[in-house]
Amino acid sequence: MATQPNAASGSQSIRALPGWARLGAGFAFCGLIAAVALTLGARVPLVGASIFAIVIGVVLTNTLSGPLQLGALRIGDVSKLALRGGIIVLGASLDLGEIVGTGLSSLPLLIITILAGLACALWLGRVQQLDWRMRCLIGMGTTICGASAIAALAPVIKAKAEEIAYAVTVVFLFNMVAVFIFPPLGHMMGLTDNGFGIWAGTAVNDTSAVVAAGFSFSPEAGTTATIVKLTRTTLIIPLVIAFGLALPLFEARKEGDNEVSLAKRVYNAFPMFILLFLAASLLNTLGAFGPYASTIQWIGRVILVVAMVAVGLQGHWRAFVGAGTKPLILGLATWIVVAVSSLAVQSWTGTL
Repeated sequence: MATQPNAASGSQSIRALPGWARLGAGFAFCGLIAAVALTLGARVPLVGASIFAIVIGVVLTNTLSGPLQLGALRIGDVSKLALRGGIIVLGASLDLGEIVGTGLSSLPLLIITILAGLACALWLGRVQQLDWRMRCLIGMGTTICGASAIAALAPVIKAKAEEIAYAVTVVFLFNMVAVFIFPPLGHMMGLTDNGFGIWAGTAVNDTSAVVAAGFSFSPEAGTTATIVKLTRTTLIIPLVIAFGLALPLFEARKEGDNEVSLAKRVYNAFPMFILLFLAASLLNTLGAFGPYASTIQWIGRVILVVAMVAVGLQGHWRAFVGAGTKPLILGLATWIVVAVSSLAVQSWTGTL
């Protein structure tokens, strides 16, 4: 009983601080947890720092939220700022010209598989009566590049922390399964190195998992898979913009919406931080960052891990578990559609 007044007093003292000080404390707290997650992610790369970050955050917020006074640390603002900031910084490590040049041949296949996966996620999720944000997050994460795509889309569609956490977890589950089953399936089907590399690059989510699956098959397949995956990652840009422009179609229409012009809706829907991401990518392509591009990329990933910690710290068990099995089924169905459509198109074009 004696600790309760102390906890309450601590909460009041933290809340008495200026907003910027509480935000800084929130960033510092999430940064400490991110350091732990990055260490664990380095030891278990197939799991990755993002998953560790979310898991640690969820555990802490559901066990030590009171003593840690998480409610006073502006964790929600930390999540939003870190998500946007991490995406912009990552843009400064992306060479658009090189990726487009090496992955141009895989672009038609990528577009087909992505559209098939997104169509499945949006349609089946609607049949399941899942919230449209969950449908978009799972669809984007499965068809593009897992947690990074979810992190890029989340601030655009104003997704809740629980939705982000569950979507990342769902996508990660099938990402792990793919690492172990894709190589033996590829050998069983008699795929060529090029065919398997394209398949892994289009149907496995996270970059580390794509590399692991590709090089498990053969060095040549690993190289092809990596190039295809990099090309696929650049499609985050047009897809996030497309979702931002389509936001009025997903959200419930409000009174007075009919009076808003299309141009105004497009302007309001456009994610402005994407412009900064594009600007950073362009600068890197022009060589503005020189030998520091790899360091900038690492910094961007660290910032996104901080964001994932903040996401986890907002994930309460009741809401997290309450999502049920429907998102899991949706993730599985979308993943299968992407994998099968990739094989079907390759079979049709004779690239297997």
